[in-house]
Amino acid sequence: MEKLFSCNNMHCAACKGNIERALSKLPGVISSEANSITSSVKVITNKEVSDEDIIKCCKEAGYNLEVIEDDESLIVKKESSKGLIIRIIIGIILLIPLLYLGMGVMYENAIPEFLKSPVYVSSYVQLGLTLIIIGLFFNYYISGAKALIKLSPNMDSLVFLGSLFSLLYSIYLIITFTIDPSIPYTHTHIYLDSSAMILVIVSIGKLIENLSKRKAKNTISELLKLRPKTAHLVKGGAIIDVDTKFLKKNDIILVKPGETISSDGMVVSGISSVDESLISGESLPVNKEEDSEVIGGSINGEGTLKVLITKEKKDNVLSKIISLVMEASNMNTKLTRKIDIVSRYFVPIVIFLSILTFVLWISIDPTHDFNNAFSFGVGVMVISCPCALGLATPISLLVGSSIFAKNGILVNKSEAIEKLKDVDTIVLDKTNTITKGELEVEKASIFTKSLQILDEIYTLEKYSSHPLAKGIVNYLSKSKISENFISSGVEPGKGIYGSFKDEKLYIGNISYLKSLQQNIDNKILDEIENENKNGLLPLIAFNENEIYSVFYLKDKIKDNAKEFISEAKKHFKRIILLTGDNKIIASKIALEAGIEEVISEVLPMDKDKVISKLQEEGHKVIMVGDGVNDSIALNRADVGIGIAKGSDIALSSSDFILMRNNLFDIINILNISKKIRNNITLNLFWAFIYNIICIPIAAGCFASLGVKLEPMYCSMLMALSSVTVCLNSLTLFLTTRRKK
Repeated sequence: MEKLFSCNNMHCAACKGNIERALSKLPGVISSEANSITSSVKVITNKEVSDEDIIKCCKEAGYNLEVIEDDESLIVKKESSKGLIIRIIIGIILLIPLLYLGMGVMYENAIPEFLKSPVYVSSYVQLGLTLIIIGLFFNYYISGAKALIKLSPNMDSLVFLGSLFSLLYSIYLIITFTIDPSIPYTHTHIYLDSSAMILVIVSIGKLIENLSKRKAKNTISELLKLRPKTAHLVKGGAIIDVDTKFLKKNDIILVKPGETISSDGMVVSGISSVDESLISGESLPVNKEEDSEVIGGSINGEGTLKVLITKEKKDNVLSKIISLVMEASNMNTKLTRKIDIVSRYFVPIVIFLSILTFVLWISIDPTHDFNNAFSFGVGVMVISCPCALGLATPISLLVGSSIFAKNGILVNKSEAIEKLKDVDTIVLDKTNTITKGELEVEKASIFTKSLQILDEIYTLEKYSSHPLAKGIVNYLSKSKISENFISSGVEPGKGIYGSFKDEKLYIGNISYLKSLQQNIDNKILDEIENENKNGLLPLIAFNENEIYSVFYLKDKIKDNAKEFISEAKKHFKRIILLTGDNKIIASKIALEAGIEEVISEVLPMDKDKVISKLQEEGHKVIMVGDGVNDSIALNRADVGIGIAKGSDIALSSSDFILMRNNLFDIINILNISKKIRNNITLNLFWAFIYNIICIPIAAGCFASLGVKLEPMYCSMLMALSSVTVCLNSLTLFLTTRRKK
């Protein structure tokens, strides 16, 4: 059983790890996945675990969870930044006089005399301002202290400790000055400005980080806006306006010209054209009539449609797109697992280093200057930034998956973005991948003059769901449904059959014909063989004694297939056409498209063997296919790319799903994925190099060279680190796809 929760106090990778570890110890929890970007926790449990058990478990670990219905709730439920902005403004206003008084000690005439004598007047003013600022941002104290008590320290713990120690040490100094007012004013620098500034600066960084995350989620918000608030429900002969969230499967809605379709469904009456560009990326309007599928979020054109809703809200295209984009921010690779491990131990190590820095400076400094040692110790604590490390990968993935979704490409498994850098071979299915997947009757040989027989052929194909049937139905469009029809069936791999009042009718390939007829006219066999060599697919209509007609069908290659293959040769060492069609037809299609390697007459269950063999030869393989027949091979390949049909995006075997039937989106996947990888690499480089360089500086390793950092400057750098990662990730929005 899958449960979804939102978490309002998960800030970094350490928080993510703490939540997952706490839940792993709860009996009945099979797995859990926390996402620091979307602030969500997904838990898979058995039936014995209740929502209350999960919430209680995480609360004990210091995290507040709330049950939500679906991923959309995370976007709809936007936490307002207004309160944080007001607190930051007040904090900055109070921080200005605090910094003036705290740093004015370094300048002889900067501070008025009435604040200098007695000395503690200025100190108590600073203390008052600091306590107000601490009150404004006391959430860091609560969260940080709770995490420490639970032995699950996080970024808030570092902020809390840095601010608290600065406050306590400053109070100690104030008491000292109060007891002995004779201490010269120039020797009275205390750390209250650092204690307060740490909180204000980190909060500013958090605000910018939150705004960056919100920007990253904008694509999802735009998708949510596609669903109208109300729909015209047809009920009992009346039309009632209802909230779309109350629509259910099998409801019928009326969609007027220019309105947005509320949910996935099927047209039951009406004719119109529909703009599906915002969902699928397809720029041209798509004609819709009775029995046509429509996608929720697409915009109706000039006609009025009655639509039968065929899917529940959670199963429709829009919901699945949103869910996939949200999930894409959690990539699980060897690298991310290592980062999670580093993040788990990062905060405890930093606390240890902070204490060690203080002890070493007290020990090795000849003057045993407590102030100096304290400054270095606190500096180490507040300059360290686990957030940058934790944000580096997921925020780039969220932005990247949003870009994919905006261009009609869905990321089903974000790990594939990393795998793409090694692929050298692409294997392409034929039907609906290289070809249009809509076979048309190129020519036909009709050997009967009976209109009744033609009606029966039309009827049998009209009731068939086989892809080849549509071509014959279109060819015999002047025929009508036969009143003699009784039933129909399928002979796998051969064809279909139907029972009529007067006879049994068969439609299928040559092997089907030979299995049911003994004496076949050689002229017809020769004709079938010759047309087959020309790349046409014969479908024969017959009974046990007579051949009624032979329809020769052809599947044409997509308009941009040849250009795509030419471009693909720049990216792949091998391009292979893999199909179940016969060698002649497959070779004709390959030659037309410019593909040099063909593997034909392969059964669906054997396609994965072809992929396995290529992998055994040392190749990293992309498989591109369009459905159930290719699912095993899509799963077997290093990267699987599925082509969605209409509103069907449930291609669980695929790593990427193409909503547009456009081959150049495969090139777009390669290019966008490369930019995402480069962005993640830059983020991780910055996160690591920042901590590697800044922690030693904060610890005073270069103090002898005159390079020192006060704790308040350390807090600035810590906030800057997270902000830099977020802003760098947002540069991905400048990515443009190649259009063809």
